[in-house]
Amino acid sequence: MTDPYLYGVGEAGGVASVTVPYAEQVALMDDLLAELSPAQWDAPIARHGTVRALVGHLAANDATVTSFMGLPGAGAASEHRRWREQAGALLERLSRTGALLERLSRTGEVLLGVEVALAGVRPARAPLRQALVQRTFETWTHADDIRAATGRPPAPPHAGHVRLAAEFGLALLPRALRGPRRDVSVTVVLTGPGGGTWTVPLSRTPGRDAGLISAGAVDFCRLVAGRWPPDAFPHASEGDRDLARDLIRAAATLGCD
Repeated sequence: MTDPYLYGVGEAGGVASVTVPYAEQVALMDDLLAELSPAQWDAPIARHGTVRALVGHLAANDATVTSFMGLPGAGAASEHRRWREQAGALLERLSRTGALLERLSRTGEVLLGVEVALAGVRPARAPLRQALVQRTFETWTHADDIRAATGRPPAPPHAGHVRLAAEFGLALLPRALRGPRRDVSVTVVLTGPGGGTWTVPLSRTPGRDAGLISAGAVDFCRLVAGRWPPDAFPHASEGDRDLARDLIRAAATLGCD
């Protein structure tokens, strides 16, 4: 199930469509954390103080989904193991539930369409599908935060993961736009791996297309994650430039931090 405001987002079938990307990002983060020296766990990091505190923050945000799935909190001693055991338990529960639904001749969309709370400072609810994309997106974002804090280069993201994260942000964008609803739509063109073209209606009865915004797909994801200051975000726009500016500022408020 996709946000009813967003046109042009395909729905891949099955629980695996969102659990596989999440599992891949969990594995990458797990490998990264295993490489850290004791001193690097205490390396300073923006927003959360230290790498250790950041991993604790990630686990707390993951718990918004694990609690919905009926899983207890992880009891491991270290931040690394606590986060990893919780993520692993979530993936296992989702896999088992998806398999059970298939045996009952029901698709995973039944589960993925249930609304749950999203992580973040802005209270919001969305289908479980989007919440799992958010977990993938936040794990990727924080892995690169840790790489930057410990002198490692950023890892190039998987194109499919970029597309999921971009669609996640675009689906939430109309809700984040402040002020009265405008009965227009905006075309968003994201370039590079994971990119594409989307029509984003800003109300349920959109009229004319008010303009076009184009940017790199990875840059847009980093804007949504709060890693690009909106006034410095590299993009081009046509049509209503004030609306484009407002949308870019709204996108920058969607991060999980």
